[in-house]
Amino acid sequence: MSHQKAAGVEGFLVGSGRDGEPSTASTDTRKKRDRQAGKPVEVLATVAIVGTAVFVVLIAALHFLSPDISPIERPTSEYAVGPFGYLMTAAWVALSLSTWTLVVGLRRDLSRPVQSRLGLGLLGVWGIGLLVAATFPIDLDGAPPTMAGTIHAINGPLIFLSLIVGMNLVSRRFKQDVRWRPIHRFASVLALIMIPEFIAGGLAAATATGAGIAQRIQIVTFTTWFLLVALRLRSNAIESPATKA
Repeated sequence: MSHQKAAGVEGFLVGSGRDGEPSTASTDTRKKRDRQAGKPVEVLATVAIVGTAVFVVLIAALHFLSPDISPIERPTSEYAVGPFGYLMTAAWVALSLSTWTLVVGLRRDLSRPVQSRLGLGLLGVWGIGLLVAATFPIDLDGAPPTMAGTIHAINGPLIFLSLIVGMNLVSRRFKQDVRWRPIHRFASVLALIMIPEFIAGGLAAATATGAGIAQRIQIVTFTTWFLLVALRLRSNAIESPATKA
């Protein structure tokens, strides 16, 4: 028994500095352990940032590479049909990867009471839908309908709806976590803006007027949300992964 007490006292002295304060060695060890714990989330967040950036750059480049496709009237999906179709496919794959790494990162970073499982699940559906869009190209205007084009046409509105609901559910929960509260309002506003943008896009498609620009405005909104959330996720992982709410 005396040996155990001596070991306990020794452990206390080693882990404590003057006046019972944690020693520098103990503090450094704890900080190192925290950084190591946050490293996977940091990597996930970085991949999400890079994937979203790649998507934005490729979409922007396709506007110059395929000037025959009107950005006002035609959807970005039409870039997948043509000589630079592989770039549109790569853009979808990059955004899908970005979505999934962001979802996994949020699940690891947010405490369970703060997580919106439905919201994260719907974002996951969006990530899957992007791969469906990449696999089944759109039918060009005036071209005979195909099975692939029909699947693409059904998939598009459904996954955008999943994205919008998912963004709003996830953003609302940020208010409950002190580490996420700084971006709560901006993230929530971006998520809410997606609702009228989605409605406007549907009306534009129905009237065959301005569908392309309506979709591109939505792209700017949700990619801004993705980058905002991914950057905050990375910041949380770097700063202090052990201080979850």
